Amino acid sequence: MSKKRINRNVFYRKLVKFAMILTACISVITGCDKLNTSPEKKQQIAEMQQTQNKAHTLRRAFYAESFVLDPHWVTYNSEGALVRDLFVGLTAFDTKGNVVPAVAQNWVTEDNRTWLFILDEKATWSNGESVSASDFVLSWQRLAQQKPHSPLSAYLIFTGIKQAQEVVLGEKPANALGVEAVNANTLKIVLEKPNSELPKMLAHVALLPTYQGEKPSALAQFPTNASYVVDEIQPHKIILATRQIETPFSTVEYRLLAPNQAFANNDLVENVPASSPQANVALPRLCTYFYEFNFAHPQLSRKEVRQALKMKIHSARISTPYGIFNDAILPKQMNGENERQWQPTVFERLLTQAGVSVEKPLKLRLTYDEQGQHGAIASKMLRTLGESDLVYIQPQAVNFETLLAKHAEQDFDLIRAGWCADYPDPAVFLWKYHSASADNKTHYRNEKVDKALEQLQNRTLSEPARTALIRQITQWLEEDVVILPMFQYQTWLKVEPTLLGIEMTNPSEVIYSKDLSRQRLENDKDSNEPTN
Repeated sequence: MSKKRINRNVFYRKLVKFAMILTACISVITGCDKLNTSPEKKQQIAEMQQTQNKAHTLRRAFYAESFVLDPHWVTYNSEGALVRDLFVGLTAFDTKGNVVPAVAQNWVTEDNRTWLFILDEKATWSNGESVSASDFVLSWQRLAQQKPHSPLSAYLIFTGIKQAQEVVLGEKPANALGVEAVNANTLKIVLEKPNSELPKMLAHVALLPTYQGEKPSALAQFPTNASYVVDEIQPHKIILATRQIETPFSTVEYRLLAPNQAFANNDLVENVPASSPQANVALPRLCTYFYEFNFAHPQLSRKEVRQALKMKIHSARISTPYGIFNDAILPKQMNGENERQWQPTVFERLLTQAGVSVEKPLKLRLTYDEQGQHGAIASKMLRTLGESDLVYIQPQAVNFETLLAKHAEQDFDLIRAGWCADYPDPAVFLWKYHSASADNKTHYRNEKVDKALEQLQNRTLSEPARTALIRQITQWLEEDVVILPMFQYQTWLKVEPTLLGIEMTNPSEVIYSKDLSRQRLENDKDSNEPTN
């Protein structure tokens, strides 16, 4: 794409630049009227302005072939950073990864099924128009019905919005979707069934609104409602300008990186390979890595066998290089329990109690996808379990498509799996263990767990009661050893040391440019103070 200048309402950005130049002039003792006669002072002013420009410009980069401007077509979290700087939804994330009100000031519901969201009357698009409930309705209708289908259209179904599945499948028109603009500042959402956690789900990138539901395009001007507007587009760089004078960075430059391209001179690179020597920050993800047991297997149906396998694998610390070691169903920050100390000496005794012997060994297929780290992890598991004469493991390395097929067909004994949450709620990691869940491929069934999950989903519970119920469900699942947990994923970043505002425990994978600032250097007396 040829360099294209896009006219935008960048009053605040120009004001910041003017203030910077004015400050530089004042700081020169002889005054700006004498600059023409003082080359030394010209150089001093030039260096000062360069330093101040750096202080007010944030340089972000990620490895990709092209930029994504439409929230409906974000497929990687790194792509979503640019979109989130331009658009903000009913709710958003704070710096710790918690979901907080955004365009929606507050919301009400009597049954957790019909919701009213009251929009902030001060929320505006960059063209000066108010953000309205119809912007959300039209945006979500476009997400549901656009052709070809967005990879994120299924998220509407996941939220439980009434008739989302029928609209996405083309069986009903877009206006059948269970969203309605009651008036300019009131959005009504009707769900198929009660869901007390709906507000947490609405911070997802798929549900960010666009002006009147229109598709943003690099070939035309488009309004934004978040902290920045697009100021300039180049083939491998997009420059954003602030809409708010108090934002620490008045300018944000997003750059595309080609494979193996060095990323010097960038403040923040978000999809750095963990093996890169420049990856210096790791944030936890709401994403777990584990192996699933097939409870229909006659030997794996015995709890002692599952428990023995879990003890043996965890004592070997196989997963340590690949993520945050985790021996529980929930991610570490949601589990709230101290790590258990497994005793490897109990391994064979537990197997013997379950009827396993040298004459009748534990025979399992270990199914995994051979790409990337999965093969290395499986090899370590095979070596660890192969230390015992009581265990015979048959490796089954397949491609990812075959792995998914075998999982769906329940054709496995012990299979590599994972689970990620789109919003911070421990219940997201528990739903799949209901015996009737479409995601339950293990033949696991526990009536106590089923009833508790149904109560969790259908009843209106106080926060303490809900927390207690989640803790009880988690305890039952842990006692049943429903999975063989391995580790929690991490997001690796390259962060410039002077960059401030990144919370090290943030699991949301969302970092807004508006929340970042730059540390003042001791030898940089003219740079601005950090704002946080």
